[in-house]
Amino acid sequence: MTVVRLPWLAYGLMLTTAIALTLAVSAQLQNPPAAGQLDPTARGAPGIATAAQRIGAVGLVEPADQQINIGTNISAIVTQIFVAPGSRVSRGDPLFGLDARLSEAMLDQRRHGLAAAQARVAQAHARLPGLRAEVEAAKMAVEAAGSDHEDASDLVRIATSLRSGSSITAREATRRKNALRSAAAKLGEARARLDVAHANLKLYDETQGGASIALEIAVLEQERSAVHYAEADIALRSIRAPADGTVLQVNVRPGEFAQAGALSLPLIVMGRSGPLHVRVDIDESDIARLRPGSHATATIRGRAGAPVPLRFMRIEPLVVPKRALSGQAGERTDTRVLQALYEIATDRLPIWVGQQLDVLIE
Repeated sequence: MTVVRLPWLAYGLMLTTAIALTLAVSAQLQNPPAAGQLDPTARGAPGIATAAQRIGAVGLVEPADQQINIGTNISAIVTQIFVAPGSRVSRGDPLFGLDARLSEAMLDQRRHGLAAAQARVAQAHARLPGLRAEVEAAKMAVEAAGSDHEDASDLVRIATSLRSGSSITAREATRRKNALRSAAAKLGEARARLDVAHANLKLYDETQGGASIALEIAVLEQERSAVHYAEADIALRSIRAPADGTVLQVNVRPGEFAQAGALSLPLIVMGRSGPLHVRVDIDESDIARLRPGSHATATIRGRAGAPVPLRFMRIEPLVVPKRALSGQAGERTDTRVLQALYEIATDRLPIWVGQQLDVLIE
C-alpha cells in the first residue's frame, strides 16, 4: 500500500484558510447590522409607506365595465365574419352573420301573404259603393210595392162598398181582393230585400262595426305581424356590437356551427371603449387594513422600473372565492377576496387586457 505524503506547504495553506474563516464568523457575530439596514422601507422614512402600511395584491386588467362575451340566441352555421381581433366597432356594427336562407324564403312567403290580405281589404272597401246602391234600390222597390199595395187596397174598399150583382160582379170583387194580397206579398218581399241590403252593407261598413271588414283587417294585421316576425328572425342572424368598443378575440370561423346560449368559450370577446380598469383581489387577511379610496400603484411584470398610477373607482362589496391562484405554498383554494376596481391613469405604457399587474395599495 502506497502512502501519499502532502508537502508542508499544502498543510500550511489549509491551516491559514481555517483560521481566516473562524475570525470572519467571530467578527460578524460581534457586530450585527443596524436596525432597518436590511429593509430600507422598514425604517419608516418620510413619504415611503412601510410594509405594515401597504397591501400587496394581484390585479387583472380588463376593459371599461368588464369584457363582453358575444353569443347568439339562434343556433346556425356561421356564414360571414366582419371583424378581426383589434377592430374598433360602433354600436350596431355587424360582427358575424348566420345562415339566413330559410328565413329569407319564409320572409318572401309572408310578404306574399301580406299582399293578398291587403288586396282582400281593398276589395272589401270597393264593395261599399255597390252595397250602398243596393240599399237605395231596395228602398225604391219598397216604395213602389207600397204604392201598388195602396192602389189594391183602394180598389178592394170600393168593391166592398158596392152591391154585388148591380154595380160590380162577384168575380171582380174577388179579383180585386187577390190583387191586394199579391201587392201585400210584393211589399213584404221588397222590405225583406231592403233588410238584406242593409245587412250586407253593415258587414263591410267600418262605421257600423262591420264583421267582414273587421275580419279582413284582422287577417291583414296578422300577416303584417308575420312579416315583422320573419324580418326579426333575419335580423337576429346578423350579430351586432352592443356598444362602442374593441374586438379582443374571435373564436369562430365561417362554416362553423354557432351554438346558442352561454358557452365556455365565447364566440367573440369585446370590450367597451374607455380607460382600462384593474380588478384587484385583496385577500381576506388584508381586508381589515384596506381604506376605501386609498392610493395605489401597479407594476408590469417584467418591467418593475415603470410604476403604473392607478385611480380608485369603487369596491365591490361582496367577498368572493379567489379564482386566480398564484401557486404559492401558503395559498389555499378556499381563500376569499374582496375586489377593488381601479382605473389606469396613464396610456403611455403598453398594457393589454387580461394582463396581470402587481399592485401595492397604500
